[in-house]
Amino acid sequence: MDTKNYVLGRGKLFLDPFAPGTKNKTGERYFGNTTEFNLTVESESLDHFDSDQGVRSKDDSVILELTRNGSLTTDNISEENTALFVLGEVSEVAQTSTPVTDEAIGNAGIPLPGRYYQLGASASNPQGVRGVTSVTVTIDPNGTSSSATEGTDYTLEADLGRIYIMEGGAIDGQTEVSVDYTPDENTRKRVTTSAEASVEGALRFVAFNAKGKQKDVYIPYVTLQPTGDWALKGDDWQNQAFSVEVGELPGLAAMYIDGRPAA
Repeated sequence: MDTKNYVLGRGKLFLDPFAPGTKNKTGERYFGNTTEFNLTVESESLDHFDSDQGVRSKDDSVILELTRNGSLTTDNISEENTALFVLGEVSEVAQTSTPVTDEAIGNAGIPLPGRYYQLGASASNPQGVRGVTSVTVTIDPNGTSSSATEGTDYTLEADLGRIYIMEGGAIDGQTEVSVDYTPDENTRKRVTTSAEASVEGALRFVAFNAKGKQKDVYIPYVTLQPTGDWALKGDDWQNQAFSVEVGELPGLAAMYIDGRPAA
């Protein structure tokens, strides 16, 4: 019997998401660095007391309910972890370099001074384009066309595809303002939310303890739900936290905790 296995815990977490609508595993994905992983076991029991004489004394007890839960926190703010946190999915957005002409900015081509406008925004691409070149801003009230000047009438954030209308410039107070530009050909990852309320899968913890025997944990069925704040702005490293509900699959134990083979 080991009486002094003092453990300073470290390890890696892997999630094997189930295919939608099934309990079929799809392959384990490494979370990246996890700063915390905790397991909690709680039970509810029904006690029986002998009340025949004197002070009642407990003479029996039976466990009515046993729950296994946990929590994990990661500071690896990847697209895949972010999709888990917002209960969404990851896709890839492909942007072509097809030139765009006469794109109206502002409400019906009437931009307001002191405001920013996103190029390429649409119902299918609400975030708009990323990266633009050959930008020309045209003012065409009553068919009298003239070009606005960057730095005097507007400023351009080319990498974000955003235009700012300067106060007192030639665009201020004008109507029928449009933009010609050429988007860069590129791709980017996008996370979009869905109607899912949780994520189901299998969870594996591979121990790399700083001290103590290594004990690996495998949980065949967990339900992950996001919890807490994702501090998009602050003075500390961002992190995303999840609650872990341990379930059971037919024929399998709820949890498996394995030691490592002796050398």
